Amino acid sequence: MQIETWLSPYAVADHERSRARVCVVIDVLRATTVITTAIAAGARSVTTCSDIEQAFEMKRGAAPDSLPLLCGERECRPIDGFDYGNSPGEYSPAGVGERDIVMTTTNGTRAIDAASDCDVMMLACFANLSSVADAIIDEVSDVTDQEASSGSGAPPKASGLVRIVCAGTNGAITGEDTLLAGALIAVCHRKLSDTARFYDGPVELKNDSGAIALAAWQHCITHDKVTDAESLAQRLGMTDGGRNMIAAGYEQDLVDCGSIDVFDTVPQRDRLSPARFVSR
Repeated sequence: MQIETWLSPYAVADHERSRARVCVVIDVLRATTVITTAIAAGARSVTTCSDIEQAFEMKRGAAPDSLPLLCGERECRPIDGFDYGNSPGEYSPAGVGERDIVMTTTNGTRAIDAASDCDVMMLACFANLSSVADAIIDEVSDVTDQEASSGSGAPPKASGLVRIVCAGTNGAITGEDTLLAGALIAVCHRKLSDTARFYDGPVELKNDSGAIALAAWQHCITHDKVTDAESLAQRLGMTDGGRNMIAAGYEQDLVDCGSIDVFDTVPQRDRLSPARFVSR
């Protein structure tokens, strides 16, 4: 498996922009956590857009019997006129079950747009970490199987490149997304390899950004002693994104965003533009 990592959509070289087989977008605090939570709670779909006015236009253009919920934030705060903000705890089955959602956020939905050139797009958070790793392996294995049988005349679907895209914060690299990128790389290695030594295993890191993310996650476990949601929430609170959340009064969201493997839901794009996500 080949994995290429963008630590921010704004810190990417031209040679790192080729089309990917699988793209996994990460915005731990909080867009991809919220979208995963909403779909796990029964939302039919989540459509993302970059602009607030575009979200209002989508609602105005919807049929009266299928009006979407408007959700999202700007600079951590709920948006006037929207139904929900960007806290995972807001998204319950009673509130979003069987509803379509339109979402716009400061960083996450823009990262989704920036990473659009791929065959399959998924969204990852700590809450669905292992399930996303399984989905990645399934997709790349599908390509590998096709390549192995290429002698039969059936062409492979695409290259097996997996791209992990961190949303960052206001254009800058941020720690929480880097940690999850490293965790995802580590889990993929663990599921594919019978050796604990990463560089002896089947995962090939295509750029140094992946190695940086992996090292950050390994340091988080061994040095910071992160073992559960509470200790991970404390570590997330030390990042730029975490400090912004605490300053805005959303410290509880760090616990929700730091909970590991509580969902098996993997949001996957089923429409390119505007991007729409449903349960895989």
